Amino acid sequence: MANTTNDRSDRRWNTAAVLAVSASALLAFSAFDPVPAGEDPVRTVLVSDVPGETVSDVPVPVDAGSAVPRRLDVQVAGSLGPVTTLSQEESLKFALLLLEDGARFLRNQDQYTVTFHKRERIGGDLRQQEDIDMKVRHLPVFSVYMKWKTGQVGQQVVYNVEASPDRMWVKFGGPRGLLPALKIDPSGDVAMRETRHPVTQAGILAMAERIIAHRREELEGKVPVVCVRAADGVVDDRPCYCFEFRYQSRDTSPVYRSSRIMIDTRYHIPLRAVNHTWGSDEQVSAEIPAEDTLIEEYMFSRFNFGVQLASEEFAPKFNRSRN
Repeated sequence: MANTTNDRSDRRWNTAAVLAVSASALLAFSAFDPVPAGEDPVRTVLVSDVPGETVSDVPVPVDAGSAVPRRLDVQVAGSLGPVTTLSQEESLKFALLLLEDGARFLRNQDQYTVTFHKRERIGGDLRQQEDIDMKVRHLPVFSVYMKWKTGQVGQQVVYNVEASPDRMWVKFGGPRGLLPALKIDPSGDVAMRETRHPVTQAGILAMAERIIAHRREELEGKVPVVCVRAADGVVDDRPCYCFEFRYQSRDTSPVYRSSRIMIDTRYHIPLRAVNHTWGSDEQVSAEIPAEDTLIEEYMFSRFNFGVQLASEEFAPKFNRSRN
């Protein structure tokens, strides 16, 4: 989809802003070789040719000559070469500019498919990982279709703003699949027993916007945080920038103790987020095993922005063979 004049203006501003982060950051970024349009530094991805400008404008890909391991799951790529050292403010601004650029890219995609992987702590209990195939449409109205591959295998969810902005449809899998689909409030108690974020916030763009909101608060000084650009990593065979955020106390950050965000180096979209909460008052959170304080772990893989989805894909009609 062709970008608007405003989008191009935003992109020109964004590029200038990145160059102005700091003199040291400018010198560091100039050592990078931009990834040529239409090429992927790791493998041929599922992104099909999309009319208009599809490559983000922040020219900060991985270091030239880096050897990127080829694995599906996430790894910290210590062999990717040295990471540019940025100050606290530079790291925050860099992360925010990347995410804002990625969000603009996503808003220009009418629809896409992706596999969503999540683990969440709900009601004090850390749930098992769930793998969910998703179809997402941004235009003409937001809609999402989800089908569980692990966890509640076979379960399907449809949310379509055009059909019903205040209701979602749930069709159970397994033996309960014989029951009729339920129509429930996406933000109600029944729906929120199974998730930390409602289906109205499903998809890569919504996660990017949540992270952006946190970064803006931190840059404004509303939430004290220590931000570090960590070693680059790999998510789903795609090289990623990695940023770590550590919060001072539960008084200023009641939910999150730390956060680790991995951002695709090409499209600047968040592909993985791992968030930890605080321990009990009697414990020192830094000494608690990571698994005991994990509250959210999200990952997106195998995205395809070039797919064409029919309106029927987001209709509340279910059968066992629907994919």
